[in-house]
Formats: sequence, C-alpha cells, structure tokens
Amino acid sequence: MTLPKETVLTGAQHPGTELQVLESAGGYYLGFLTRDGQPYSRETDYMTYSDARVMYEFIRHVRLNDIEAVPV
Repeated sequence: MTLPKETVLTGAQHPGTELQVLESAGGYYLGFLTRDGQPYSRETDYMTYSDARVMYEFIRHVRLNDIEAVPV
C-alpha cells in the first residue's frame, strides 16, 4: 500500500527530474532520481525490464499527446 505523499503520484514534492526506468535489487520500476542522481521515489511495483519499458513508453506517449492537445 502506498501512503499519501510517499510517491510523486500521491503528492510527494516533485524532484525536478524526469520519470525513468530504474533498477534495484528488487527489479525494474518507474521512478524519479534526485538532481544528484540518487533514488527519490518508486512510482510502480517491480517488474521485468521489458514491462517497465512498455509502461514508460505508454506514459510518455500519453503525456506528449496531452501536451499537444492543450490549446495555446
């Protein structure tokens, strides 16, 4: 169970870096690093690298389409 403000998606302060595929002893996950390159948050459960890449590309695609759809 994720606690409120434990992840960026649940309200933690954004570290100012991009979401990316990261790896730890538990496996691959989507998360954020600090500006110094240290782990900041794990936004997903652990998964295989290929599943993490698919999820990352999907989120990236949705975000880009949302940005393009917003009128200026």
